[in-house]
Amino acid sequence: MFKVLSASILFIFLGACSSVQKAGVVYHDSFNFSLVKSYSLYDRNSAFSETQSLLDTRRNAIEIAIERTMAKNKFSYEVLDKADVIITYHVFNGKRDEFSKYNKAVHFCTHCLRATTWKTERQYSSISQGSLVLDLVDPKQNRSVWRSAYPLDLKDKENSAETNDRIIQAVSAMLAEYPRTNFNVKLTQ
Repeated sequence: MFKVLSASILFIFLGACSSVQKAGVVYHDSFNFSLVKSYSLYDRNSAFSETQSLLDTRRNAIEIAIERTMAKNKFSYEVLDKADVIITYHVFNGKRDEFSKYNKAVHFCTHCLRATTWKTERQYSSISQGSLVLDLVDPKQNRSVWRSAYPLDLKDKENSAETNDRIIQAVSAMLAEYPRTNFNVKLTQ
């Protein structure tokens, strides 16, 4: 009896640990997401990269996960001037001033979320320390039109493979919430 109970509890915990969390998302309903065919990322030397201090290895892992997920979903990478959207990211380290600087850089207004122009089915409740935030910026308006947040919970003593796996899982879950029905292909390694 004890072995069956122990095995059941272990199975429940393993299932809970292996399940992919749903990402919270909000987006502007006046932006036509179905017209988006290409994306870009800001250059490393841009003002955007100065909005937070982030190790190059973390930046690389996030950008590679974004590129792979977008490629799997048939979006093409374009130079900044020709892209339909620009994907930005921020790992919230608990420093509100850095996050405020990032929000200003992508022109994201937290107070505007109460407006009727923003929609969501699964809004994030709050962004906690260690969360990854992705924004899609409309280059014509130079402002965020879509945001997703996902708790990364990265550990300092994790090896790079564990960190990369967690980032891939987060980016995949976040971009699966893109407001278009054929964008739900999951990233596989």
